[in-house]
Amino acid sequence: MYDETKPLVFNRLNLVSKSNSLVEARYKLGTMEQKVIAAIASNISPDDKDFQTYTFSIKEFKELIGSKSKNIYHEIDKVMTRLMQPFNFINAEGKPTKIAWLSKATYNVGEGTVTVRFDPDLKPFFLFLNEKFTRYKLGNIIHLRRSYSIRIYELLKSYEGLAERTFTLKELRGKLGVEDKYPNWINFRQRVLDPAQEELEEKTDIMFTYEPIKKGRSVEKVKFIIKPNPKNKTLMTNIVEQLEKVLEKEDVLEIQEKGKELGLTLPKKLVQEWLKYGKENVMELMEFIKHRDDIENKIGYISSVLRKKAANEEETVDADPVQNKIREVIDYFTPRQGARKVDLLPEWLVQSIALDIFAKGMTPEEAEQLWEEKGDEIMEEINNRRRKVTT
Repeated sequence: MYDETKPLVFNRLNLVSKSNSLVEARYKLGTMEQKVIAAIASNISPDDKDFQTYTFSIKEFKELIGSKSKNIYHEIDKVMTRLMQPFNFINAEGKPTKIAWLSKATYNVGEGTVTVRFDPDLKPFFLFLNEKFTRYKLGNIIHLRRSYSIRIYELLKSYEGLAERTFTLKELRGKLGVEDKYPNWINFRQRVLDPAQEELEEKTDIMFTYEPIKKGRSVEKVKFIIKPNPKNKTLMTNIVEQLEKVLEKEDVLEIQEKGKELGLTLPKKLVQEWLKYGKENVMELMEFIKHRDDIENKIGYISSVLRKKAANEEETVDADPVQNKIREVIDYFTPRQGARKVDLLPEWLVQSIALDIFAKGMTPEEAEQLWEEKGDEIMEEINNRRRKVTT
């Protein structure tokens, strides 16, 4: 229902899915506008039957894109206004159409948020995408500085499996929205293609080279050679590592707070050592000894029990690495105790990160098969734990 709102989740691992007809269409959007659209699209679940209404946190969006702007609230206001206005849209069939990106953009004064919803006319481009669509992780475009770079990324990503793509120069200018800019080939190459080539190689999961194809003395077409970016694995690993550091910091603080309830001052290094045995095990032990006055050295007791428990389980863990991976996924999404608001997670979000974790010890095909077999159990356990946190 339109009156129900959900907080927009800003996560670089979120998947953006767009129909190829939208990717191929001609339209003009600025860099910030494209990022806002991608962020909203990345929250759409494959199971959604209609567009959701979201609460868009300006502060969280600023952190996501790494902006240092002091006028971000004013900038987002202008972006939302532009996205609400109908614009001339040339669809894949070449038909001129007037369409708006958003049907709603309500500023929540004093809250630093905007309530947003995609225009219903966009449903064919974002919902029920079973074929002919392009999908990528939000993190690939969120730090690109040029609007051309984002459009070129999407246009080439849709052809990644074919490894090459050729445009007429006129067609390419139209798709990038620069029909009236950089009429000279050298200028177009230097201002559009070369900067995009550099940005995509530095920040995304694909890279490209290009060849001008001449007719007589003039450039008539541009041929792109598309390749997987060998830096991609490192880029995504860095993202996951950053997320893990944030989660570990929260876990350390939570356990230190729990320690204060027991009258214990717990050094950070000690807590980090305990966390190697599993946060849940640590929290269970601390709860267990809460009313045990007979245990004088509580810190020593916890350390000793954790080591013994690990020793007893070592053979089981080594013998069942698959179960260990499943446990790692479940622990990843288990929130800290006492969280004020914990939402249940959509399957597509858990699946995306689960496949990354599984793939550390198996092939992508094996990871997909494991999710197929255990996905329902994993989702049930994760959401059960999230329910318990707030009860």
